[in-house]
Amino acid sequence: MRGARQLRNASAALAVCEALKQVLPVSMQAIRRGLIELELPGRFQVLPGRPAVVLDVAHNPQALAGLADNLGNMGFFEKTIAVVGMLADKDIAGALQALRGKVDVWLLTGLEVPRGAPAGTLAAVVADSQLGGSVACFASPEEAYASAAKQAGENDRILVFGSFHTVAAVMRALKLRR
Repeated sequence: MRGARQLRNASAALAVCEALKQVLPVSMQAIRRGLIELELPGRFQVLPGRPAVVLDVAHNPQALAGLADNLGNMGFFEKTIAVVGMLADKDIAGALQALRGKVDVWLLTGLEVPRGAPAGTLAAVVADSQLGGSVACFASPEEAYASAAKQAGENDRILVFGSFHTVAAVMRALKLRR
């Protein structure tokens, strides 16, 4: 678990354990083990290796603000390439504002679900919101990620976000290549 939000969540869980210790005792060993072993796939999940690959299901303004904060704490990367697919009923413009000026290349994708926003709609939001960076559109998250992997150098960062559907598709594609 990475990021300030996850640290706050863990702190809240520890406070609940402390408050309920008379009714529901939890050993320190169990707490340590839980904190060490806990994984939240797709929640600011940083894959090992280079380039850096970050998977995050962030899809609303609050989650994207947290993602932007976490990205700022990762250190320097020459280029950030974002693979983005979102649902049409989300506040796309409001959510993407958090990444204004932080993405060098936007690889936008449609999603094969009824509520999926077309890549062209996402491209219009990026342009209209003046978020910066170049834009390319793809039919699927897998195609967009493949393009990101080809473009990224070892000192770059690939960011995959926007929907559970986007992150899941890229995770499936990555497992197929291993």
